[in-house]
Amino acid sequence: MGNIQVLDDHTINQIAAGEVIERPASVVKELVENSIDAGAKNIKIRVEEGGTSLIIVQDDGCGMDRDDATLAFKKHSTSKIRSFDDLSSVVTSGFRGEALPSIASVSRLRITTAEKEGKVGTRITIEGNEGLKIEDHAAPQGTTVEVVDLFFNTPARSKHLKRVATELQHIVKTVTIEAIRRPDVSFNLVHGERKLIDAPSSDMKTRIGILLGREAARELIEIKGKEGELKVHGYLTRPAVSRKTMSGIYLHINGRPVQARNICYSIRGAYGSLLHDGHFPIGALFLEIPSNEVDVNVHPAKTVVRIAQEEKINQDLRKILKGILAEQALISHVNLDETKTDSIFGTPLGGITSKSRAMQVNNIDSLQQEFEVGLQDDKNIKTNMPTMRPLSLIENKYIVAMGIEGLYIIDFHAAHERVMYERLKNQAQFSRIGKQELLKPISLELSKSEATGFEQMLPQITDMGFDAEKFGPSSFVIRSVPALLAGSEPERIREAIDDVVESGSMKSAEERHQYMMYTVACHSALRAGDKLTMAQMEFVIREMESISNPYACVHGRPTVMTITPAELDKKFKRSGF
Repeated sequence: MGNIQVLDDHTINQIAAGEVIERPASVVKELVENSIDAGAKNIKIRVEEGGTSLIIVQDDGCGMDRDDATLAFKKHSTSKIRSFDDLSSVVTSGFRGEALPSIASVSRLRITTAEKEGKVGTRITIEGNEGLKIEDHAAPQGTTVEVVDLFFNTPARSKHLKRVATELQHIVKTVTIEAIRRPDVSFNLVHGERKLIDAPSSDMKTRIGILLGREAARELIEIKGKEGELKVHGYLTRPAVSRKTMSGIYLHINGRPVQARNICYSIRGAYGSLLHDGHFPIGALFLEIPSNEVDVNVHPAKTVVRIAQEEKINQDLRKILKGILAEQALISHVNLDETKTDSIFGTPLGGITSKSRAMQVNNIDSLQQEFEVGLQDDKNIKTNMPTMRPLSLIENKYIVAMGIEGLYIIDFHAAHERVMYERLKNQAQFSRIGKQELLKPISLELSKSEATGFEQMLPQITDMGFDAEKFGPSSFVIRSVPALLAGSEPERIREAIDDVVESGSMKSAEERHQYMMYTVACHSALRAGDKLTMAQMEFVIREMESISNPYACVHGRPTVMTITPAELDKKFKRSGF
């Protein structure tokens, strides 16, 4: 008897702080959210030593009177909700009433607040387990919270903090999230004497440009649409600007910044092969879902939500994004100020490398024949590719063309690869991929494991246009290939077959099928080194205009970029005519 006892308030707050306040960035998040909920239009954040020694958040919000300021330090005291039922429609950032008591329990904290300009404000000081020191204090309207010596009374917690640069990085990320969420609010972040973020109030597109960089800003596409119960708006980059992780996608549901991996993957899926393998676009997306379909009360950090019909929402989102991307001319722009002039045409534009082998081009005489395969099926396809007229060929890699927006630089291997892929995909859709019998069958001698995988894939291989049959324990013979490969040199056909064999190591049938589609498209396409005539360059451009997604190869590399007259004028230091 007597082993169970009620914990004191301070201990309760410290335990709660372990969930709410993980690091200095958590403090910044909670305080900035309070400022936003208070209607602030200007928020200033100052930190020292990565936020471990000092965090100051100052706002010009509505402020508090003495009674509310005092009550704010009591556990689960909040102005945001009145009952559990309010959670289904909560629109504020915070609602738990945990932030201030949790922060105060692990730091030395002082808050200064006033409701109206000229009215006497209130200053409250608290240090860990000590009581509140309350006094009158002259202050402008708004609230200033000073957090000193974070985790001074919980040394075990402070030991787990990372170096200053790491903690500062988390703070910058936190402020960036909030600043993107509310472009109408001015944000200022200073570390010591160094200004890290200076974002005056603006429109969403300008705010994204300030925070995510000029390169992303130049390539933004406006996203706006509705499907079922889902409404979405925001901005995402063209495929030319992307990241290997989803960290560049700032996702919001009903105005709340959230982490939702499945939704990010849906965004990635909408881009399909327009994006480089495994990459994600950059930008900010705001989803509006009926509030009764979203549970925000999942974790104290409030960044994780549950969606009642998540799969339906993902499907609707993909549909909206695919429609918008199909309507856009997804051509990226070359920034001459950020690109060395002697390397623009010497390497693939944008510094992106291809996965395909850099081999010399195949039989150029078969170009027209290759393009005409399945051409009739795509006559009605519309694209936003601008009309272009070829001018020249650079290093037998890039077509230079003239159009309404200026000069266009086309990677003809990447462009042709995309055309071949779209032709093949169209044929596969109707189960009629054309075949071409080989004059001399190709023999395959495989390892035991390769032979096992290849044999299991024979139905898929046949559907892709290859006629393959077993010729021994680990031997096969290829008698025909997809018609798109018919004009290729024997070495390239053999390379394509070798790549098909490699696909046997992939787990799913869908992955194998997609890989084989990419393989056939890549090996049937023109290659860098081909000496195209003017007529052939014209033909490449016209074929790009005939497909719906001509802007990236199957590996996600851009096919075309533009240099505007304004950029040329700037480079040549022209100020007028």
